[in-house]
Amino acid sequence: MIKVVYFDDLSATDYLNIYDGGEKIQTKNKIEEKNKELASKTSANLFAKLSWLPFLGGSAETSASADFSLSGSSLVKTTLSNTVLTDFLNRAQNDERICVFNDYKVRAYKNSIAFFKMFTPFLKITKSDFTTDEGFVFDISKLDEAFTSGKGYYELIAENTVGGMLKKYIFRFNIVSFRNNYSIADLSKMDLNYYAVKVGKSEEEMLDISKEFNFEQKSISSAFDIIEDQSNGNALDVFDVILAGVDI
Repeated sequence: MIKVVYFDDLSATDYLNIYDGGEKIQTKNKIEEKNKELASKTSANLFAKLSWLPFLGGSAETSASADFSLSGSSLVKTTLSNTVLTDFLNRAQNDERICVFNDYKVRAYKNSIAFFKMFTPFLKITKSDFTTDEGFVFDISKLDEAFTSGKGYYELIAENTVGGMLKKYIFRFNIVSFRNNYSIADLSKMDLNYYAVKVGKSEEEMLDISKEFNFEQKSISSAFDIIEDQSNGNALDVFDVILAGVDI
């Protein structure tokens, strides 16, 4: 994979811990030590190159060390995530539990929360309020914040035509796992490979925002209802995506 668009490193870490029994993953402390060593060497080299400048004096060494200290946490996080990514790819290739989807196009189901999440970030520039018939006042500019804090995973419909037959699934994405400034709105414009694990089933219509928080159970009044319910083939397999990107 040469371009990573989305990587849920926490889910990948859980997977690797389970896969290896928690024994083979590099620890955060080891990675931190490597980063500190790298930062120390680079800082020393930089100071050596700048030390001949008389107006810098000893401030060059102090400044260089401070810069690496400030970027250390980011460096550790990036290195840790990339290490997990490499380990995940190596193991996922030979694990049938990790499903790889190629040539699938994703789209938001109309009136789903994912559908609205694609444009709510732009509502932050507005200051409009509206009042419902029940008297509730909504601040439009805070819709994106409400969606982000109220829902962690967002569902998209994934489709592909194979041998003249349409294959359709529901892909779920962790909203905080997009990389390189990509967002959920970018996925529909890209040809990506998806690494995912099956987590359940759901009907496509249940993605509608009006049904998102409907917890009512369907009542069964007769044997005919049971037969009708079993013959309903509208449920789609749901997959949690761990990695999405442009493959080699």
